[in-house]
Amino acid sequence: KQWYQRRVRGKESFLIFLKVLKVVSPVSGVGMISSVFLFLAFVYYIFLVPYQWRNYGVSYFIFNILIAHWILVNTLYNYILSIIIHPGKSKGAGPSKCRTCRTNRPERSHHCRQCGFCVLMMDHHCMWINNCIGYYNYGYFMRACAYVLIGAMYGTLALWPELLAYTDGESVMFNIPDIPNICFGAWCLSFATSVGFAILNLWYLSLVTSGMTSIEYKQLRAWKGAVSPYNRGWKANLAYAYGVKGGRWKRLLWPCYYIPYNYWTEVNLEQIETE
Repeated sequence: KQWYQRRVRGKESFLIFLKVLKVVSPVSGVGMISSVFLFLAFVYYIFLVPYQWRNYGVSYFIFNILIAHWILVNTLYNYILSIIIHPGKSKGAGPSKCRTCRTNRPERSHHCRQCGFCVLMMDHHCMWINNCIGYYNYGYFMRACAYVLIGAMYGTLALWPELLAYTDGESVMFNIPDIPNICFGAWCLSFATSVGFAILNLWYLSLVTSGMTSIEYKQLRAWKGAVSPYNRGWKANLAYAYGVKGGRWKRLLWPCYYIPYNYWTEVNLEQIETE
């Protein structure tokens, strides 16, 4: 009886924690991302742009400006849309039944405690966007992760010569002695972001090419040698994840609307075949 009471209290504490997290996450998630973005933008426009203009040719300067703003526009476009696009809500029809909602739902749908409803093709609830990653915004999330990685790698490479110049005392703008520390902090942040998002992108590429979400990966891991019933081949899986139809991969180079595929099948996760 005492064990049961402790379990009930633990569950109640966990639910309270989730409610608090739902309120705090816009500050700790989206707010933190915005702060990092503003800091890097400050370093770029105040320090990096004048350095490139003064030390390189006009063609090199214009090329870097275009590359940087191409990354910026694509990153902001996909990140903002992953926040504001609804992931998709189950309308109470499907072969499986939610234990929390007590209603039917389509395959690949899961209940999100933070959002309070069943999300279509739910991958996870992301605190960095204060939204679930689901059927309608999965492609925006994947694209945003890719462009953040590209932007962080660009920042790491672009800041390195400027960091060396400021550290050696060759150029101290506005007589600010802390500029080397600011540049070094921005470089460390860009490098850490590159490493972190490289790992994140590799992880999601492994999931996507196998035709499963992170939740399905946890479910399939219980069966050794299990194969995802939603796997259509790595190329078709990648096309679905990034919203590419008709082999038009070049459209990912520009901000473009994500139209998800209809990837539901008649196969339930309980009917997974093993190799």
